[in-house]
Order: sequence, then C-alpha cells, then structure tokens
Amino acid sequence: METKGKRTALFFAALVTAAFLVNFCWESLHGLLYEGHPSMAAERYVPMMLFMASMDALAVTGLYLLTALGARRLFWVPEWKNTLVFSLSGLVAAFGMEYASIFWLHLWRYRPAMPELFGIGLFPLIQLSVTGLFSVVVARKIALDG
Repeated sequence: METKGKRTALFFAALVTAAFLVNFCWESLHGLLYEGHPSMAAERYVPMMLFMASMDALAVTGLYLLTALGARRLFWVPEWKNTLVFSLSGLVAAFGMEYASIFWLHLWRYRPAMPELFGIGLFPLIQLSVTGLFSVVVARKIALDG
C-alpha cells in the first residue's frame, strides 16, 4: 500500500477508535442521567453502552466525511470554518436523534439531574460535536501530524 493509502487507513482507524473510546466513556457517565440506567444490570448495561458507542463512532465518521465534502479536502484542518460546520452538523444530528427518541419513539426519559434545553438533554446534545472534534484532533495527531 502506498504512503497516502496507509496514511488514510491509519487516520480513519484512529478516528473510529478514538470516537468509540471517548463515546463509550461519555455514554457510560451520562447514562446515569437517564431513567432506569443506574439500576440496570451490568450484563444489560455494558452491551447497550458498547452499541451506543459504536453508533456514535459511525456518526462521528459521517460528520467528518460531511465536513470533508464541504471543505473539498479529505484531510480537512480543524480551523474555525470546518470546526463550525462539524459542530453545527453534530448539534443538528444529536438534536434530531434525541428529539425522535424522546418525543416520537419514547425510547428513554431523563432523570431530573439532566440539564435540558428545549426538552433535550444538554449532554447528549453536545456529545457528537465535543467527542467528534476531540477524535478528529487525536486522529490527525496519530496519522497526519505525528
């Protein structure tokens, strides 16, 4: 495999891995702010967190590629314009997923400790933007800048 191909493969492997790991931690911690999660048995809770972290990693990768499309560069630099596009896309995606899951599908409810904005939990709302940007920076350090 040529150098550019190796760099591309390493970047996306690092992006998905970083996104999975940071989202697993995020999901596990803020999962305590959902009804039923604190009392859930580990054999049910851990697989659910693994699944959610996997879906988040796929979402972060999708947001990255969407931003790359807008930037017209596969390896976009996290400068203000690209960061803004990525972050706003993450907020819109998170809002849509949370809104549908809470108000249409009734998949979960928040505990009173969850801060909310328009009925949507603040932590799940900012999750993809925050964990995604962190993952992009880590992947760039590993594959491009390192």
